[in-house]
Amino acid sequence: MARRVRITAIMWERVNLSLTVSADFAAERKVEFKIVDGEREFGVHTERVAPGEYLLQINVTNFVDRKQVPNGTWRFVPSVDGVPGAAADFDLDDLEKLDDWSRVYLYDGNKSSYVVAFGISEDDHPVLLMRTYQLARAGGGGGTAARATIVTRLRGKLLNRKRITTVLNRWYRLCRILFPPPGNRILFASEMRSGLEGNLLRIRDRMVERGLDSQFTFAYSFRVPKQGPEHSNWRGTLQVIKLLASSDIVLVDDYMGLLEPLELAPQTKVIQVWHAGSGFKSIGYSRFGSYGSPKLTNAHRKYTYAITGSEQLRHVYAEAFGIEESAVIPTGLPRVDTFLDPERTERVRAEFFEKHPHLAGKRLILIAPTFRGRGAPSAYYDYDQVDWDALYRMCGDDTRILFRAHHFVPPPVPIPEHCADRIFDFTSFPSGNDLLHVTDILVTDYSSIIYEFSLLNRPILFFAPDRQVYEATRGFHREYEAAAPGKICDTMDELIKAIESEDFDLWKVAEFRQVNFDRIDTHAGDRVIDWLILGNPAEHIEAR
Repeated sequence: MARRVRITAIMWERVNLSLTVSADFAAERKVEFKIVDGEREFGVHTERVAPGEYLLQINVTNFVDRKQVPNGTWRFVPSVDGVPGAAADFDLDDLEKLDDWSRVYLYDGNKSSYVVAFGISEDDHPVLLMRTYQLARAGGGGGTAARATIVTRLRGKLLNRKRITTVLNRWYRLCRILFPPPGNRILFASEMRSGLEGNLLRIRDRMVERGLDSQFTFAYSFRVPKQGPEHSNWRGTLQVIKLLASSDIVLVDDYMGLLEPLELAPQTKVIQVWHAGSGFKSIGYSRFGSYGSPKLTNAHRKYTYAITGSEQLRHVYAEAFGIEESAVIPTGLPRVDTFLDPERTERVRAEFFEKHPHLAGKRLILIAPTFRGRGAPSAYYDYDQVDWDALYRMCGDDTRILFRAHHFVPPPVPIPEHCADRIFDFTSFPSGNDLLHVTDILVTDYSSIIYEFSLLNRPILFFAPDRQVYEATRGFHREYEAAAPGKICDTMDELIKAIESEDFDLWKVAEFRQVNFDRIDTHAGDRVIDWLILGNPAEHIEAR
């Protein structure tokens, strides 16, 4: 055993903690590190990166059993060939760094926090300590808010989170008894869409095409909170729980908060076929402690599997959902199947120009920004950053602009009347993907629409005047400049100049496809069906 094991550096990337350890163990020895607090101990991913140097890696929100590093005061203890040694120490000349290396993550509306703090032990030979705390404060406050009425107080006692969770789980268990899953029922569900679309639609349609609707029964649940209380009232919630309880397989395409409080039966297979790609907006635990942060117990952790388009993105989805990389399966995105169908593409184009003959022969620019805000109830887009007159002048006789707002953003798009013969509101067009087939240039900001469009090898421009604020509040998986497959424009003048001079950085599109798509084909839906619904993904892919 080495006489000294020392932590020399600590680095953070969002919720991922890396510690560099100096130790002079012989290369042929098997070296592993654990974090130890009394009788509790957990293994830590250990990698020898150079002679006498090791790298320890910890995801603090997804450490063991899809849970965070437990509360405790942890020492970093090596073992060599199974024999434990002395805990790692720290250079006392670098004590000022420990505060910089500590982290406080606020979540749950800033009512809770998760703290990872570094310090040293109080003894003659101090060692490095990692203290982890999950803290919460009670609601309420002074003044008028504290002088709640008796009715309000009673409502708070009757409808507190713990009581509601108990009621929901009792109802779930009762439904499992009264309406047991028959062994072949698939539930297609979304809390962000009013009907079947995207990946869910393609999977269902492909199962029908293959005749699997004779082997399986299908159930559906779609509701959008923003559309009114009838979509999110108690009756609707109990009905969704009944569907969850009576289904064998649950396919979801977005965040489904109702999964969080439920203790789902282990036989239920929950498959997340995420509606978007990855790379821009941080989601889930990738933005833990930031604006819209998830709680440490979260619906994302309930997935049996999640799909992605690329082997290279498995770690991104695993971090975001707080699950293991082995549960993220690179099947590809099923909605791409229909998008790449050449016969359908020709039909879509013909039908579009038949319905909109005034756009035939024009260069079409689709402007399709995503929403701002926490979600559907608070979604908005700042149209003040759009210079309609400048866009109108740029169009001239040969160019037309189709503006498609995100479906969360309330209509209509405020296109000035005098611009309405060159700029058109296509928000209500049935399919955003179908619009891409007639689009010559795409202008967006942080939208996942870039995934399909990149497959067409056409120019993408990014108009993101608020990206600094967006990055500070929502966060990005990667630097925006590195992730965007096209030229970034911070002002309307830059955007118009890029269009007029055809300055597109088109080479970035090819690079983007290489990272995000292992396969560019029309069989992603089949892979989801064969690997995840009918079979076991372990038979088709090696878990890392």
